[in-house]
Amino acid sequence: MTRETAEMIQSIDERWSNLTIANDFVFCKTMLNTDLCREVLETILGVPIERIEYVGRHEQLDASPEGKSVCLDVYVRDEAGTVYNVEMQTTDTRELPRRSRYYHALMAVDQLTKGSPYNALKDTYVIFICRFDPFKLGRRVYYFENTCRGDDRLTLGDGTKTIFLSATAPKQEPAESRLDEFLDYVASGTVAGELSAKLAAEVASVLDNQKWRLEYMMLEVRDQLNFDRGVLQGRAEGLAQGLAQGKEQGLAEGIAQGREAGLAEGLAQGKEAGLAEGLAQGKEQGLTEGLAQGREAGLAEGLAQGKEQGRSEGMAEGEERLARLLAALIADGREGQVAQAVLDPAAREGLYRSYGIDR
Repeated sequence: MTRETAEMIQSIDERWSNLTIANDFVFCKTMLNTDLCREVLETILGVPIERIEYVGRHEQLDASPEGKSVCLDVYVRDEAGTVYNVEMQTTDTRELPRRSRYYHALMAVDQLTKGSPYNALKDTYVIFICRFDPFKLGRRVYYFENTCRGDDRLTLGDGTKTIFLSATAPKQEPAESRLDEFLDYVASGTVAGELSAKLAAEVASVLDNQKWRLEYMMLEVRDQLNFDRGVLQGRAEGLAQGLAQGKEQGLAEGIAQGREAGLAEGLAQGKEAGLAEGLAQGKEQGLTEGLAQGREAGLAEGLAQGKEQGRSEGMAEGEERLARLLAALIADGREGQVAQAVLDPAAREGLYRSYGIDR
């Protein structure tokens, strides 16, 4: 194991001990406590909820095989069938309103089966818990529902509701509310009441769970490796693109200069002769360049698609083998070799052979 790899693992392990509920991984695991998840929803909405059930845990939704898929942090429904998606957001990506629109659409598609009437759609809530003010107006709660612009008393009744919470915005009422207690805990970890105390205890339980600690480490290592791989790939693609654009620009300038010189010479020798010669050369040149550029574009596209397909298939097979190996190590009480199996290719191959895990 290299020094850089060892330092990366140590850094990830140290981060785990200091994670808070604002981390989406910890938030997802904390919300697996059904009663606590229900209490958080009741606090945000200000209405009682009898019970909830999980539609999916860290659920991935796809609008279509070719469409963008998303992984929802918390995806639950209540006894009335109302569906809630709750997301923890620490970074202002400046696209949350558009993202909420897409989430509502995916949740609607997830509800209806072929032939179902549109009235079968249940209400959907998309809730973002932010550690910043997404609209910069100093509010802790931004609640959106479709209404008529000419008469805001008239609602569209499409059943979609979107809520943005700003944990860092100032309190708007003199009296401390249960929602203020929750948002203060998200922002700073302050325990000031029954709800925040329950959340703090559940977060401590999550951080004490060794299975989830290993899961977090695997995800972080995978993300770091993907990031490093992306940097290298981006640098290579940038170089290739720069060379291609430079070549194309040089070719265009050369053609322009050659055409200008040819035109001057053709005019000097005679308009009629120059025009005939110019047309012939232009046609031949255009055909040659078109064939060359078409061949280059086709080759680049084919290489890119083949590379992407091969990488996807290889990663899928490798992750499946790795998952089997890690399960075997944990089952045998060999958790100490998990990080080595993830990061050291030679050691990983040896463990594959020792457990008889074939490709």
